[in-house]
Amino acid sequence: MKKCIAMLLIASVLAAAGCAKVMGPYYLEQEQYEEGIKVMGGQLKENPEDAASAYYVGRYYLALNKPKDGLPYLNEAVRLAPDNADYVFWTGVAYWAMMDFDRERAAYEKAISLDPKHISAHLYLGHGYIDRGQWAKALKQYDVVLELDPYNPEALYNRARALGKLDKKSDEIAAWKQFLEFYPDGSMAMTATEQLNLHGDFTYRNYIIGKRNVTLRGMTFKSGTSAPDADDRASLEVLSAMMQANKSLAVNMIVYVKGNASLAKARAIAMRDYMLNGHPDVDRNRLPLSWFGTAERVQVGDKTFALDQSVNFITEVR
Repeated sequence: MKKCIAMLLIASVLAAAGCAKVMGPYYLEQEQYEEGIKVMGGQLKENPEDAASAYYVGRYYLALNKPKDGLPYLNEAVRLAPDNADYVFWTGVAYWAMMDFDRERAAYEKAISLDPKHISAHLYLGHGYIDRGQWAKALKQYDVVLELDPYNPEALYNRARALGKLDKKSDEIAAWKQFLEFYPDGSMAMTATEQLNLHGDFTYRNYIIGKRNVTLRGMTFKSGTSAPDADDRASLEVLSAMMQANKSLAVNMIVYVKGNASLAKARAIAMRDYMLNGHPDVDRNRLPLSWFGTAERVQVGDKTFALDQSVNFITEVR
């Protein structure tokens, strides 16, 4: 109740202030789109030359999935403030929602002409090129985005896709790894890992841990030893955290070293010891070990790979 009262007071203060640039974002952030249309629409009636009010009414309609209702307001905002790249960009989003792709692209290009560093316009223009199968043009746009925002997840992901379609295999592999370095979680990470694995690169692998699909760095070790590489210990930390959160989860660590079963065993023990030393509350019986002196055979899509040295994780919920 107190929270609701506070929000109403804030809205009242904003309304009293009468500033669209302050009020407009508020209704977007609170997802109060219909209330925003009412308030900002009233502002627009009182001041028909208020470009910001027209813009935000258009944005609210887009958020309600009513692009046909929102587009006239966005176009009015552009008419009133023709040099505002954001206003022009959002007309492009409205055209996209209405499947008018030529006008969508033209809007993004116009926004870029007004602001060459408009990240969203470059990004969405790249998406449009992908939809048309124009991979080289898409790649160019994603490169621009990453110059402006090196950690942009959509640009990193789709840049890798574009490189793959352009048959630039080594660059594609590097791009998938770059994406996964920054964004190793979620459905996009799962797909990125699958694409990486299809090229025979298992720097990252997808696992089913309990009831979850999880992307982890593949375990590697210092040559000829049982010492896990520092970067890959993070995977063991993730597993430990999941086991602490789910007391019924058990993880079977399966290690393969072609021609050297004793080294495979030593690596399995070393991984278990690392996890138990850092998390002594985890019961060692929940970390059964298996090891083999053979290569692991991994199927990805319609391809099968033999990994001479690898680690697999198989889990069960007890």
